[in-house]
Amino acid sequence: MTSSASWSRPVRANTVRLSSTAAKGPGIDRIAVGPLPPASHVPRTTMTLDPSGLQWAGPGRQALTVSARLRLDVDDPIDQVRLAPVVPAGWTVEGAPVTAGTLRLGQTLHGAWTLTSPGQDITPTDIPVTASFRTLGRPAEVTRQLRVRPRPADRVFVREAEDFRNRLGSASVTGCPACSGGQKVRNLGGGPDAYVLFEDVTAGAAGEYALYLDFTVNGDRSYFVTVNGGTPVEVKVSGTGNSTPYTTSVPVTLRAGANTIKIYNDSATAPDLDRLSLG
Repeated sequence: MTSSASWSRPVRANTVRLSSTAAKGPGIDRIAVGPLPPASHVPRTTMTLDPSGLQWAGPGRQALTVSARLRLDVDDPIDQVRLAPVVPAGWTVEGAPVTAGTLRLGQTLHGAWTLTSPGQDITPTDIPVTASFRTLGRPAEVTRQLRVRPRPADRVFVREAEDFRNRLGSASVTGCPACSGGQKVRNLGGGPDAYVLFEDVTAGAAGEYALYLDFTVNGDRSYFVTVNGGTPVEVKVSGTGNSTPYTTSVPVTLRAGANTIKIYNDSATAPDLDRLSLG
Protein backbone atom coordinates (compact mmCIF):
# COMPACT_ATOMS: atom_id res chain seq x y z
CA MET A 1 0.00 0.00 0.00
CA THR A 2 1.23 3.42 -0.85
CA SER A 3 0.13 6.73 0.44
CA SER A 4 0.65 10.28 -0.74
CA ALA A 5 0.49 13.64 0.91
CA SER A 6 -0.28 17.01 -0.61
CA TRP A 7 1.99 19.84 0.42
CA SER A 8 1.48 23.56 -0.23
CA ARG A 9 4.16 26.21 -0.07
CA PRO A 10 3.58 28.52 2.90
CA VAL A 11 2.56 32.07 2.09
CA ARG A 12 5.22 34.49 3.28
CA ALA A 13 4.03 37.69 4.88
CA ASN A 14 5.61 41.06 4.07
CA THR A 15 5.66 44.26 6.05
CA VAL A 16 5.40 47.67 4.39
CA ARG A 17 6.24 50.72 6.48
CA LEU A 18 5.29 54.23 5.36
CA SER A 19 7.06 57.22 6.86
CA SER A 20 7.71 60.88 6.18
CA THR A 21 10.50 63.29 7.06
CA ALA A 22 7.98 66.14 7.33
CA ALA A 23 6.83 67.39 10.74
CA LYS A 24 3.35 66.25 9.77
CA GLY A 25 3.23 63.74 6.94
CA PRO A 26 0.37 63.27 4.47
CA GLY A 27 -2.57 61.01 5.22
CA ILE A 28 -2.88 57.59 3.59
CA ASP A 29 -6.03 56.04 2.17
CA ARG A 30 -4.80 52.60 1.09
CA ILE A 31 -1.96 50.70 -0.52
CA ALA A 32 -2.15 48.21 -3.39
CA VAL A 33 0.32 45.78 -4.95
CA GLY A 34 0.33 44.85 -8.63
CA PRO A 35 2.71 43.51 -11.25
CA LEU A 36 5.42 45.81 -12.62
CA PRO A 37 4.80 47.14 -16.14
CA PRO A 38 7.28 46.04 -18.82
CA ALA A 39 10.74 47.58 -18.75
CA SER A 40 9.87 49.56 -21.89
CA HIS A 41 6.96 51.30 -20.17
CA VAL A 42 7.06 55.13 -20.23
CA PRO A 43 4.43 57.01 -18.17
CA ARG A 44 2.13 59.23 -20.22
CA THR A 45 3.43 62.79 -20.47
CA THR A 46 2.86 65.84 -22.63
CA MET A 47 6.06 67.44 -23.92
CA THR A 48 5.88 70.60 -26.04
CA LEU A 49 8.68 72.32 -27.92
CA ASP A 50 8.81 75.99 -28.84
CA PRO A 51 9.52 76.57 -31.70
CA SER A 52 7.77 73.54 -33.13
CA GLY A 53 7.85 72.32 -36.69
CA LEU A 54 10.56 72.81 -39.27
CA GLN A 55 12.80 75.88 -38.80
CA TRP A 56 14.65 77.58 -41.68
CA ALA A 57 17.96 79.33 -40.94
CA GLY A 58 19.90 81.78 -43.07
CA PRO A 59 23.60 81.68 -43.95
CA GLY A 60 26.35 82.10 -41.37
CA ARG A 61 26.31 81.53 -37.65
CA GLN A 62 22.83 81.34 -36.15
CA ALA A 63 21.44 81.60 -32.61
CA LEU A 64 18.12 79.87 -31.91
CA THR A 65 16.06 80.24 -28.75
CA VAL A 66 14.23 77.06 -27.79
CA SER A 67 12.04 76.21 -24.83
CA ALA A 68 10.39 72.98 -23.71
CA ARG A 69 7.70 72.04 -21.22
CA LEU A 70 7.06 68.59 -19.72
CA ARG A 71 3.79 67.71 -17.95
CA LEU A 72 3.03 64.44 -16.17
CA ASP A 73 -0.39 63.08 -17.15
CA VAL A 74 -0.74 60.02 -14.86
CA ASP A 75 -1.03 59.37 -11.15
CA ASP A 76 2.31 57.60 -10.65
CA PRO A 77 5.04 60.18 -9.90
CA ILE A 78 8.35 60.32 -11.76
CA ASP A 79 11.65 61.11 -10.05
CA GLN A 80 15.07 62.60 -10.87
CA VAL A 81 13.63 64.57 -13.80
CA ARG A 82 16.06 66.36 -16.14
CA LEU A 83 15.09 68.43 -19.20
CA ALA A 84 17.69 69.75 -21.69
CA PRO A 85 18.68 69.91 -25.39
CA VAL A 86 21.47 67.68 -26.71
CA VAL A 87 23.37 69.79 -29.23
CA PRO A 88 25.44 68.32 -32.10
CA ALA A 89 29.21 68.68 -32.31
CA GLY A 90 30.23 72.28 -32.94
CA TRP A 91 27.03 73.76 -31.51
CA THR A 92 26.94 75.48 -28.13
CA VAL A 93 24.11 75.78 -25.64
CA GLU A 94 23.55 78.65 -23.20
CA GLY A 95 21.47 77.69 -20.19
CA ALA A 96 21.67 74.78 -17.78
CA PRO A 97 19.44 71.71 -17.74
CA VAL A 98 16.34 72.12 -15.60
CA THR A 99 15.62 69.46 -12.99
CA ALA A 100 12.99 68.36 -10.49
CA GLY A 101 13.26 65.81 -7.71
CA THR A 102 9.70 64.60 -8.40
CA LEU A 103 6.82 65.40 -10.71
CA ARG A 104 3.26 64.41 -9.81
CA LEU A 105 0.06 64.37 -11.83
CA GLY A 106 -0.46 67.70 -13.62
CA GLN A 107 2.85 69.22 -12.53
CA THR A 108 5.16 70.71 -15.17
CA LEU A 109 8.85 71.36 -15.73
CA HIS A 110 9.89 74.19 -18.07
CA GLY A 111 13.27 75.25 -19.48
CA ALA A 112 14.67 77.64 -22.10
CA TRP A 113 18.03 77.72 -23.86
CA THR A 114 19.92 79.55 -26.60
CA LEU A 115 21.52 77.25 -29.16
CA THR A 116 24.28 78.63 -31.40
CA SER A 117 25.46 76.95 -34.58
CA PRO A 118 29.12 76.68 -35.69
CA GLY A 119 30.66 79.53 -37.66
CA GLN A 120 29.89 78.00 -41.04
CA ASP A 121 26.46 77.78 -42.66
CA ILE A 122 23.93 75.45 -41.05
CA THR A 123 23.60 71.96 -42.47
CA PRO A 124 20.37 69.92 -42.04
CA THR A 125 20.28 69.24 -38.30
CA ASP A 126 17.87 67.57 -35.88
CA ILE A 127 18.49 68.66 -32.28
CA PRO A 128 16.88 66.43 -29.63
CA VAL A 129 15.40 68.00 -26.52
CA THR A 130 15.14 65.19 -23.99
CA ALA A 131 13.36 64.69 -20.68
CA SER A 132 14.96 61.87 -18.71
CA PHE A 133 13.60 60.53 -15.41
CA ARG A 134 13.09 57.45 -13.29
CA THR A 135 9.78 55.64 -12.92
CA LEU A 136 9.35 52.79 -10.44
CA GLY A 137 13.12 52.88 -9.98
CA ARG A 138 13.83 52.40 -13.70
CA PRO A 139 15.16 54.95 -16.25
CA ALA A 140 12.95 56.34 -19.02
CA GLU A 141 12.91 59.32 -21.34
CA VAL A 142 10.86 61.23 -23.92
CA THR A 143 12.31 63.34 -26.74
CA ARG A 144 11.18 65.99 -29.19
CA GLN A 145 13.25 67.10 -32.18
CA LEU A 146 14.06 70.68 -33.16
CA ARG A 147 14.44 70.36 -36.95
CA VAL A 148 16.67 73.02 -38.53
CA ARG A 149 17.29 73.32 -42.27
CA PRO A 150 19.32 75.80 -44.37
CA ARG A 151 17.18 78.37 -46.11
CA PRO A 152 17.16 78.01 -49.93
CA ALA A 153 19.70 80.31 -51.58
CA ASP A 154 17.03 82.14 -53.61
CA ARG A 155 14.91 82.98 -50.54
CA VAL A 156 15.43 85.74 -47.97
CA PHE A 157 12.71 84.43 -45.61
CA VAL A 158 10.96 81.07 -45.15
CA ARG A 159 8.35 79.99 -42.60
CA GLU A 160 6.09 76.96 -42.45
CA ALA A 161 2.35 77.62 -42.34
CA GLU A 162 2.05 75.39 -39.26
CA ASP A 163 4.79 77.29 -37.39
CA PHE A 164 3.92 78.15 -33.79
CA ARG A 165 4.51 81.86 -34.44
CA ASN A 166 1.57 82.08 -36.87
CA ARG A 167 -2.04 82.65 -35.89
CA LEU A 168 -4.46 80.25 -37.56
CA GLY A 169 -7.90 81.42 -36.54
CA SER A 170 -10.19 78.41 -36.98
CA ALA A 171 -7.88 76.79 -39.57
CA SER A 172 -6.08 73.64 -38.42
CA VAL A 173 -2.83 71.71 -38.91
CA THR A 174 -2.79 68.31 -40.58
CA GLY A 175 -0.15 65.86 -41.76
CA CYS A 176 1.21 66.12 -45.31
CA PRO A 177 4.12 63.74 -46.05
CA ALA A 178 4.94 65.51 -49.33
CA CYS A 179 5.00 68.99 -47.74
CA SER A 180 8.27 70.59 -46.66
CA GLY A 181 7.76 70.16 -42.91
CA GLY A 182 5.53 67.08 -43.09
CA GLN A 183 2.50 69.24 -42.23
CA LYS A 184 0.24 71.92 -43.71
CA VAL A 185 -2.66 74.14 -42.69
CA ARG A 186 -6.10 73.10 -43.94
CA ASN A 187 -9.70 74.36 -43.51
CA LEU A 188 -8.66 77.77 -44.82
CA GLY A 189 -11.33 80.12 -46.07
CA GLY A 190 -15.10 79.97 -46.14
CA GLY A 191 -15.39 82.55 -43.38
CA PRO A 192 -13.52 85.46 -41.78
CA ASP A 193 -12.13 83.37 -38.93
CA ALA A 194 -10.30 80.77 -41.10
CA TYR A 195 -6.94 82.33 -41.99
CA VAL A 196 -3.19 82.17 -41.46
CA LEU A 197 -1.57 85.32 -40.09
CA PHE A 198 2.22 85.47 -40.48
CA GLU A 199 3.66 88.04 -38.08
CA ASP A 200 7.26 89.27 -37.95
CA VAL A 201 7.96 88.48 -41.61
CA THR A 202 11.32 90.23 -41.80
CA ALA A 203 12.76 92.06 -44.80
CA GLY A 204 16.28 93.44 -44.86
CA ALA A 205 15.23 96.53 -46.81
CA ALA A 206 12.02 98.20 -47.92
CA GLY A 207 10.92 97.37 -51.45
CA GLU A 208 9.19 94.88 -53.71
CA TYR A 209 9.60 91.14 -53.13
CA ALA A 210 8.22 87.97 -54.64
CA LEU A 211 5.91 86.27 -52.15
CA TYR A 212 5.94 82.49 -52.76
CA LEU A 213 3.09 80.32 -51.48
CA ASP A 214 3.53 76.53 -51.39
CA PHE A 215 0.10 74.88 -51.38
CA THR A 216 -1.99 71.83 -52.20
CA VAL A 217 -5.36 72.00 -53.93
CA ASN A 218 -7.84 69.89 -55.84
CA GLY A 219 -9.50 72.06 -58.50
CA ASP A 220 -9.63 75.83 -58.91
CA ARG A 221 -9.48 77.97 -55.78
CA SER A 222 -7.98 81.23 -54.59
CA TYR A 223 -6.32 82.99 -51.67
CA PHE A 224 -6.51 86.63 -50.73
CA VAL A 225 -3.29 88.20 -49.47
CA THR A 226 -2.91 91.39 -47.44
CA VAL A 227 0.40 92.91 -46.36
CA ASN A 228 0.48 95.11 -43.25
CA GLY A 229 -3.31 95.50 -43.44
CA GLY A 230 -3.24 96.91 -46.98
CA THR A 231 -5.40 96.25 -50.04
CA PRO A 232 -6.21 92.54 -50.57
CA VAL A 233 -4.80 90.80 -53.66
CA GLU A 234 -6.47 87.68 -55.03
CA VAL A 235 -4.18 84.78 -55.95
CA LYS A 236 -5.88 82.16 -58.13
CA VAL A 237 -4.42 78.63 -58.25
CA SER A 238 -5.28 75.21 -59.67
CA GLY A 239 -4.14 71.67 -58.94
CA THR A 240 -5.08 68.01 -58.87
CA GLY A 241 -5.06 66.26 -55.52
CA ASN A 242 -4.37 67.48 -52.00
CA SER A 243 -1.17 65.42 -51.66
CA THR A 244 0.87 67.24 -54.34
CA PRO A 245 2.53 70.54 -53.36
CA TYR A 246 2.55 73.39 -55.89
CA THR A 247 4.10 76.86 -55.76
CA THR A 248 2.70 80.20 -56.88
CA SER A 249 4.00 83.74 -56.42
CA VAL A 250 2.74 87.29 -56.24
CA PRO A 251 4.66 90.60 -55.94
CA VAL A 252 4.35 92.37 -52.59
CA THR A 253 5.76 95.59 -51.17
CA LEU A 254 7.37 95.27 -47.74
CA ARG A 255 8.84 97.70 -45.28
CA ALA A 256 12.26 97.16 -43.73
CA GLY A 257 12.09 94.96 -40.63
CA ALA A 258 8.93 93.21 -39.45
CA ASN A 259 5.84 92.83 -41.65
CA THR A 260 2.50 91.06 -41.23
CA ILE A 261 1.04 88.94 -44.04
CA LYS A 262 -2.45 87.46 -43.90
CA ILE A 263 -3.59 84.57 -46.13
CA TYR A 264 -7.37 84.05 -46.24
CA ASN A 265 -10.60 83.85 -48.25
CA ASP A 266 -13.66 85.11 -46.40
CA SER A 267 -16.24 83.86 -48.92
CA ALA A 268 -14.97 80.56 -50.36
CA THR A 269 -12.78 77.61 -49.44
CA ALA A 270 -9.08 78.32 -50.03
CA PRO A 271 -6.27 75.89 -50.89
CA ASP A 272 -4.33 74.20 -48.09
CA LEU A 273 -1.12 76.08 -47.26
CA ASP A 274 2.31 74.46 -46.82
CA ARG A 275 4.64 77.42 -46.34
CA LEU A 276 5.40 81.05 -47.19
CA SER A 277 8.70 82.43 -48.45
CA LEU A 278 10.17 85.63 -49.93
CA GLY A 279 12.58 86.01 -52.83
